[in-house]
Amino acid sequence: MSFVDLATLALHRRNEMEIRISTFAAKCDQAINEIRKLKSKARTFVEQLNCDPSELKERFLACMNQLDEYIYVMTDFNLSIAKLEEHGSIDMAPVQDRSYVAYPILTPTNLMDVLSEPTPSTSSACQNMCPLDRPRRRRIPKNEQVLIAFSSSSCSAESVPETRNSVEKEVQCVAQELEDLTVKDPSDEAEIMTLPAQSMLQVDHVYEATIISIDGPTIWILTDDTNLVARFWLQITDYYKEHRVEMTLKEIENFTLCVYDDGDCCYRALFTKLTEDEAQQAEVFLVDTGEIRLADPAQIQPMVPQFCTTPPQARCCHLADVDLISFDDKDLMEKQREFMQQFLGKKYSIRVDDNASESLGIYVFMDETTTINERLVQEGLALAIDRPEPEASLEASCAPASETASREGPPELVRAESDNGMEMGPEFEDPVQAVTGYSNRDDMDICKHYKGGPEKSCFKGARCKKRHVLHHPDGWTLDRVPVPAVVRSLPLPVPGTWLSVHVTCVCHFDRVFVQFVQDQPKGDMPTFGIVLPPTTLEALVRDMNSPATRMAYKKLDIAPAPGELVAALYPPDDQWYRARVLTCTPADQNVEVIYVDYGNEVWVKENAVRELEPRFLSLPAQAVRCRLAGVEPRSQNSKQWAAAKGVLAELTQERTLNARVVDRDHDELTIEIFDAQGYSIAERMEARGVIALKEIEVETDLDIKFKMVQA
Repeated sequence: MSFVDLATLALHRRNEMEIRISTFAAKCDQAINEIRKLKSKARTFVEQLNCDPSELKERFLACMNQLDEYIYVMTDFNLSIAKLEEHGSIDMAPVQDRSYVAYPILTPTNLMDVLSEPTPSTSSACQNMCPLDRPRRRRIPKNEQVLIAFSSSSCSAESVPETRNSVEKEVQCVAQELEDLTVKDPSDEAEIMTLPAQSMLQVDHVYEATIISIDGPTIWILTDDTNLVARFWLQITDYYKEHRVEMTLKEIENFTLCVYDDGDCCYRALFTKLTEDEAQQAEVFLVDTGEIRLADPAQIQPMVPQFCTTPPQARCCHLADVDLISFDDKDLMEKQREFMQQFLGKKYSIRVDDNASESLGIYVFMDETTTINERLVQEGLALAIDRPEPEASLEASCAPASETASREGPPELVRAESDNGMEMGPEFEDPVQAVTGYSNRDDMDICKHYKGGPEKSCFKGARCKKRHVLHHPDGWTLDRVPVPAVVRSLPLPVPGTWLSVHVTCVCHFDRVFVQFVQDQPKGDMPTFGIVLPPTTLEALVRDMNSPATRMAYKKLDIAPAPGELVAALYPPDDQWYRARVLTCTPADQNVEVIYVDYGNEVWVKENAVRELEPRFLSLPAQAVRCRLAGVEPRSQNSKQWAAAKGVLAELTQERTLNARVVDRDHDELTIEIFDAQGYSIAERMEARGVIALKEIEVETDLDIKFKMVQA
């Protein structure tokens, strides 16, 4: 039996306690400073109401929302402190074993306090809601008890109050933590590992891609650098050459992600099923090549987390505007396969036509004008789908393919994807919080003792600091989360006015978005330390994309709602702009937005949407929707409409032109557009035979008092 010097043990424990107390004191000082900051910020809310009357409502609501958050924080802090004070401490001495708990004695002042104040609980349940597993204590006969004897200043191990086995079982939280520290089976760990999502390829943009696998109508491509992908595969291969694990079919059945070894190289794979034949094999899908393989148990290895930080390399695609479905004709399917095999392993330029589904619709360019899609139709191996034909030119792309393919994204998104992978995500018990990201505060803020009535209070009276409202009978939350949804519009000029406009987006053969070109006066430089809202679009874009602002963007707490104003990333140039949410699909985490200062509509990932700071809402929306006056289609053929849109984009896209206002609606202008030589854009389109002209008449609306607006 070992002996411990009691004095030395007490000295060590005293030093350890002093260090912990000093750390606690430092955190207390920090908390005091933060509380003082909150108090000082709360006092400044009144001064923020000294503003223009048009901004008073928005500022008042923003300040009240911020003040509510401060109250929530302080309420949580006070509730936590009160809960700590309810628990007593166990009085223990090194020479005497005392097993009772000394609870603080609460002296109620009146009958109401007796009903409302908490009393010491006699329950044996764990404070962390662990399942009850408390064994009964066994009585020890006196002849079996150990007599504690002291000699000099030392004592035996029995003299210090030890934790008995029964007491260890009572402390179930510690037992649970020990269970978490146990070594887990590789199959259990593989179930929770997932791969991050792939970045979205934008419509009508050109990318460099390598065709890596072809399976009937499905094409798998690599848009990343093939050298980097090959280097990544070599890293996996080198790792599993040194760390091989023998697996059985029963263990493989528990896998979701695994590694497939074909003898030469190792690939990340998704386990699908076990074959039903006598020699059972595992069917796996290679996420980086798009192939399906049958593997023996010796070829399957468990996935490790270090190889789960990279998204799947292979992208699923199909050829746009062609129909390859020919399952009833075996000869035609064989000819299609032989024709497509000649493109396997080669690098081409692709243009994305559709990114709304898991399979991308693409055009594969063999040269600057010829696509594989057209060659299939010319060879008689596929049928053309009657859709608007794309412009068969790589120069029409909005961004260079080399720059787009090598771009990895802005640092704030790359860091967020690496730090917040799906495998490290939080677990939620509330389904509403898991889906929307919002946790209601009704249970915390609403008084549970309030039963309704004219007094609007509970039995505590004025001493109760909680809200006295009734819960919704169906369990709906009463909380409201304000989001920015209003941005001012530019005043529309009267009919007959001549303007200089910059066309930013062509939506249809007769619809465009323009920006008014005006000479912006240079304002005085603000005083050092004073931050003013931007007054021009150039200053707004510069402020929204400054390094400090990009690092300070906050993620949305809840799923974005249609109509909400957000800061959205524009993928072609990795810049942040103001945008309005049009559609949100939580299933694939995609959001459709329209950039209010340019008019472009783009699908982006939820990770590329951030909260819009209030200072970026003062500038009116710069994009104005306009209709081309005197233009009508020649027919109802969609191909003819697409051709007219292409001509209009060629004549006006990203150009500064002159315009005359013909008519105006509540949010739209009807204009005539003229180029620098004074020729009408509508007449030039009519000369190319894509549209027809009609008479134009300018009608002034200064004498109209009101207009009927139809939704």
